[in-house]
Amino acid sequence: MSAPGRDIRVLPPTAAERIAAGEVVERPASVVKELIENSLDSGARQITVEIEGAGHRIIRVSDDGEGIPARDLPLAFQRFATSKIRVAEDLHRIDTYGFRGEALPSIAAVARIEMVTRLRGGDAMRIRLVGGAEPTLGPASGPPGSTVTVGDLFFNTPARRKFLKSPAREAAVIAETVEALALAAPDVAFRLSNDGREVLWYPPERFGDRARRVLGSSVAGHTLDLEATIPVGTLEGVLGTPQVAQPRRTHQWFLVNRRPVRSPLLARALAQAYHTLIPSDRHPAAVLSVRLPPQDVDANIHPRKTEVRFADERTLFEDVVREVRRALHRVPLVHVIPGAGPHVLTAQRTDVYTGEIDPVEARAAFRGAPEGDGAQTARWPSIRVIGQLAHTYIVGESGGDLILIDQHAAHERVLYERLLAARTRDGARAQGLVTPPVLSLTPAERTLLDEAGPAIRAIGFEAEPFGPGLVRLTAVPAIAVGRAPDTLFRACLRDLGGDGGPHAGRSLEERLAIATACHTAVRAGDPLHPAMMADLLDALAHAEDPFSCFHGRPTMIRVRERDLERWFYRRD
Repeated sequence: MSAPGRDIRVLPPTAAERIAAGEVVERPASVVKELIENSLDSGARQITVEIEGAGHRIIRVSDDGEGIPARDLPLAFQRFATSKIRVAEDLHRIDTYGFRGEALPSIAAVARIEMVTRLRGGDAMRIRLVGGAEPTLGPASGPPGSTVTVGDLFFNTPARRKFLKSPAREAAVIAETVEALALAAPDVAFRLSNDGREVLWYPPERFGDRARRVLGSSVAGHTLDLEATIPVGTLEGVLGTPQVAQPRRTHQWFLVNRRPVRSPLLARALAQAYHTLIPSDRHPAAVLSVRLPPQDVDANIHPRKTEVRFADERTLFEDVVREVRRALHRVPLVHVIPGAGPHVLTAQRTDVYTGEIDPVEARAAFRGAPEGDGAQTARWPSIRVIGQLAHTYIVGESGGDLILIDQHAAHERVLYERLLAARTRDGARAQGLVTPPVLSLTPAERTLLDEAGPAIRAIGFEAEPFGPGLVRLTAVPAIAVGRAPDTLFRACLRDLGGDGGPHAGRSLEERLAIATACHTAVRAGDPLHPAMMADLLDALAHAEDPFSCFHGRPTMIRVRERDLERWFYRRD
C-alpha cells in the first residue's frame, strides 16, 4: 500500500544507491572487509591496510594482486558487475570471497574513492568517484596490484555517522576484521596501521601459528591443534584449554570454506564440546575452520556475507562436538598456576602413598568407581599422594611439581560419571533401606515427584505413596550410602524444582545426576584417610573428564617446581 496522498515512484539512482550501500557499508570496518576480500580474490600475497581517524577520514588498502585491466576499470564500479560468477547457478559453487559485484559501487556511493591499479607488465591506471557520481579515469604510476583509497566516509549521509561508535571502538572493529581475514588466509602477509602507527603485522605462516597469534600470547601457551576428516568435509582448528576460557566470546573465530563468519551453530557445538569442562559463565577460546563442498554451504543469505547456511546442520553439529571433544581428551587438562608456561605432565600410572592404611575403609569410601578402558588413564599424570591440606585438598607430587586436588570436585566428577554411565546401561544400582524414612511433601514437591518419577528411579531412588502428602523412601543410589537418605532426597527435589541455575537447559536425568553427586560427594572439611585419598585419585584417573567437575571447576592445579624455586629465590 502507498502512503496517504503519495504516488508510488521509482527512486532516482543516487537515492537507490545510497539505500543499497547501507546494506553493505555499515561502518568503516565494512569497507575494510570488502576491500581486503577483493585483494584476496585477486591473488594478493601482501595486503596493507592504513586508516586515519578510525577509518572516518581515510581507509587505504594496498595489495600485490593481479590488478584490473584498464578496459574493465569503469565496470568494477557498476552495481552487479563481477568477475566471480557468470550465471545464477554459480551461487551454488562459490569459491571466492566476493561474488555479488556490490562492494565497490556501494562504497563509492557514500565516500570519495580512488583506485590505482596495474597489471604486471602493463601501465597503471587511476579512477576516481565522489558519492557515486560519474567516474574520472587517467594514467597513474604504481607497483603491480591495486591500491584503493576511501576518504570522507559517509560525507553525503551525515545521519549514518551519528550511529558510529567512538573512534577507539571503530578502530578496534577494524582490527578484528583484519584479524578474521588474516585467519582465513594465513599464507598472506597482513599489515594494519592506524594514524601512522603499526597495529598489526602478520607474516605468512602456518594456520596454527596464525591462529595462536590472533588468539594472543595469554591463550597461545595453553592450546592444542585439531585436525579431523568428518563425513561432510574437514575440520581444522586451534583449541584453548579450559584454563584459558573467557568471560565473553571475543576469542572465538569461525571460518567456513575460508570465509570468516558468525555461526550460532558452530558456537553451540563448541560450547557443547566443552560441556562440564568449563564453568557455565565462561566460553572456550578457539579458532575453528570448516571445509565443506561449496554446494553444501549457502553464503548468499546475508548482505555482508557474514553468515552462512548449512545443508546438513545436524550432522555438522555432531561432527564438530565429537572431534573437538576427542581432541580435548587426548591431553592432560591440568590447570597451571597463573604465570606458568605451557607444560604437559607425563602420563603414567598413579603412584600413591603406601603408609599404614585401613584398606576396608578405603574401598568402602570410593567403591564402584568408573572403570576406564585405558584411554583415560593414558593422559593421567603420575601422582604421589603426600597428605591432606585443611581437610579440603589432597596434596600430591608429580615429577617434582606440587599437585593440589580439590577432594569435593574430584569426588563429584567420579560420582557424576558413574551415575550417567549406569543410566545409559540398565539404571543406577539402588541400595534398599532397612528403615525407610517417611517424608511429608509439599504439593509442589509431590507434583515434581510425579513428573520426574522415571528419571528419579533411573538414578536409584525408590519412593512409594504412604498416605496423603506422604511418601516412604525405600531405596537410594548405592553411591549415596552413608548420607542421610531423607536429606539427600529433599535436596535433589529442591534442585530439580529450581530454575536450574547454571545447569538450566540440561536434561532432567543429568540435573538429577548433578544433584545426587553434589550432595553425596565428600565435602570440604571432611578428613580423609591416606587410603581414601589414594582410592579417590585412582577412581578419578579412570574418569572420562578427570580434570574438571561437572560445574566446570578444575579438580586439580599444578605448581611447577621451577616456580617454587623462584619463590624461594633459588632460581632467577
